[in-house]
Amino acid sequence: MYTLFKDQAIVLKRTFVGEKDLSLVVYTKKLGRESIFIQNGQLIKNLPVVSLTEFNWFSGVFFKIKDRLYISEIDNFKNVAIEIVKEYNRFLSAYNIISWIYNFAPHQDERIFILLKKTLYYLTLAKDTNLLELAFLVRLVYLNGELNLNAIDLDTQERDLLTFLLKTPISKISSLLGEENQNPQKLKEKLLSFTHSL
Repeated sequence: MYTLFKDQAIVLKRTFVGEKDLSLVVYTKKLGRESIFIQNGQLIKNLPVVSLTEFNWFSGVFFKIKDRLYISEIDNFKNVAIEIVKEYNRFLSAYNIISWIYNFAPHQDERIFILLKKTLYYLTLAKDTNLLELAFLVRLVYLNGELNLNAIDLDTQERDLLTFLLKTPISKISSLLGEENQNPQKLKEKLLSFTHSL
């Protein structure tokens, strides 16, 4: 016996298994990171195949049997992958964001789901993908309860930038260009080093 429930899912990884089977890793709003296996014979109502591509998200009806998640039907979806893969820097930023979700957010947290969804959307519009990527990372570390800027070796300008990125909405960050004296890559490395040391 199983119960149907509505949820939203962001596709983190899609793998074809054999000729007709499909394996997905998704981050859902209600369950966190989950695996979905779609077998050749499984019928899914309203299944646009593009909705199951990395970086896209969809709303639908799901059910669980013995800790396995299945899709019953897809209500609607948002295809941002087509815009992300057009430009190498956008794709690289999206790839890094997905890998951080794997490393730092295997658990369910609706705030992380919303952050991921907004970041992937605004990544398609961002003027500076490195700045948006850094904003995502600092927020993810903060939402995990691990952010302590005083424990990281930062100069005043770096600390001010991270504080600004933490307080400014993602939609506004996507319209900004980083200053030439800022080094988002160096800050990402410092944040990642800090989180790995915990």
